[in-house]
Amino acid sequence: MLPESDGGPGRLWFLIFAGKCRIYGMLDDSLRRRLEALNRSALPAEAQRTRTAPIAPQVPRVARPKPVARQQTALHGLHARGRVVENALGSHLLVEIPLSEVWADGDELLTARHAQLVSAADLANEQGSFLGAFPSRFLALDLETCGLSGSALFLVGLARQVGEQLLVELLFARNYAEEPAVLGSLADRLSEVDTLVTFNGKSFDWPMVSDRWHRYLLHRTRPLPELVHYDVLHHARRRWKATLPDCKLQTIERMICRRSRTGDIPGHQIPAAYDHYVQTGHTGEMDQVLYHNGMDLVTLVDVAMRLAG
Repeated sequence: MLPESDGGPGRLWFLIFAGKCRIYGMLDDSLRRRLEALNRSALPAEAQRTRTAPIAPQVPRVARPKPVARQQTALHGLHARGRVVENALGSHLLVEIPLSEVWADGDELLTARHAQLVSAADLANEQGSFLGAFPSRFLALDLETCGLSGSALFLVGLARQVGEQLLVELLFARNYAEEPAVLGSLADRLSEVDTLVTFNGKSFDWPMVSDRWHRYLLHRTRPLPELVHYDVLHHARRRWKATLPDCKLQTIERMICRRSRTGDIPGHQIPAAYDHYVQTGHTGEMDQVLYHNGMDLVTLVDVAMRLAG
């Protein structure tokens, strides 16, 4: 019990006790009334609890999710879809795939982008030349080889307009002896265009074509044409080197074009996969290689149009 006193030590002790209660938030209304009754006077105003509005809980800031890359479903049975074609240098397999089958609505999207960009383009540079040549006079090129410079070339992938349709064409040597025939079919197609589009083609693809061309002495009767060469890699590095982890084609495909692949084969495994195919005739891995090359071509054309704008 608190001492009943109008002053003195009891009153002092009471005020100290009330002050501590105020500091620690211990004085609720019922306790205050009981203490006032014992003390026979009202507590000082500062001893009463200060009521404040509850503090709203802090809601953590959630980062906006990045756009998810659309997953591209692998195409199966591509080798079986091929047909044998012949030319003066022999025969090889030709696989034809409508671009829209590899890239849904790709035809319409490219046409719309082209119409928007071509009127304002500087047709004197490589990018402008591509816009001026698209779609009827451009050729996108991507190779698959058995290794580095000097090795055999077994697959020439092309994207171009055939009739009224954008088409992916895969010129495939079923064995090492069919390489000259593949080059012969490439020569026929190069003669119909004036602009070449590649990814790192100035350093690899076009020198590789030239090397194999001379190996089979094709330059004696059919020199390689002089084409405007739009190498997308160099423009991609200038545009995205500060924002992407690297400027590999599949990195750009995933992070800029927002597409991802399933059923693909890593590039470094392709030479061994082709040698296994030649030795055994098993086509499972070749379907993956053909799909890999077709997707590279679609992304190449997509990125070329983006950079031209």
